Amino acid sequence: MTSAQVPVKRENPRKSPAVIAKYALLLPLILVNLVVFGFEDQHPPMRSVSHWLATATLLLALYVSRVGRAYFLAVGFLALVAAAALTPARAQHGLAEIVVVVTFGALIAIAPIAILRRVRWEFAEGGVDSEVLAGALCAYLYIGNWYAFLYRSLAILSKGPFFAQPGADDALNYLYFSFVTLATVGYGDLSPAFGPGRMLAATEGIVGQLYLVSVVAIVVSAYGRGKAPPPERETG
Repeated sequence: MTSAQVPVKRENPRKSPAVIAKYALLLPLILVNLVVFGFEDQHPPMRSVSHWLATATLLLALYVSRVGRAYFLAVGFLALVAAAALTPARAQHGLAEIVVVVTFGALIAIAPIAILRRVRWEFAEGGVDSEVLAGALCAYLYIGNWYAFLYRSLAILSKGPFFAQPGADDALNYLYFSFVTLATVGYGDLSPAFGPGRMLAATEGIVGQLYLVSVVAIVVSAYGRGKAPPPERETG
């Protein structure tokens, strides 16, 4: 049998999970997480669902961002423990509540950092494609979600209303206020009642402005160029 007659072994067309998992899958999950978080006060059963959905979204964000295996397992373990302990800790109050809330908030903050790290690496590899653009949007939504969690955590830890407007302290208003502040819209219908909340909102407004004029502007301006093709090998 000649070399021309030797059957060519085709590669397996099935893709590995690391290839299938994309920021395009993470983006709708973040949006669903925001909706569930926003309505957990109107529908109490959603409160537990919100914690576990936030944990699943965090794990997918880290997986898509391709963090190290040991790092992923460590963060995943802490996130699962914090999600399981969050509701009982809030019921008991005290030091346990503070530890669990701070831990959960710190874990949520890891997601946008990991996403932007991956976006930066993809951008440095040779341009911008739809995956990089989706990653930048995921990080933006995660920043707004994280600040909403911070506002509510601040109200829980201070044992007082966060907003100056009476009766406004529900999850939907925290989420609404966070994204209004992040986008620097500033409707003025909701405002923090005390100094730490006001300064926290000020930092979110600054972060939102800097993100739009730096990360989003650079990614969108480079989107049309796409990724650079790999260099051709010279044949001698």
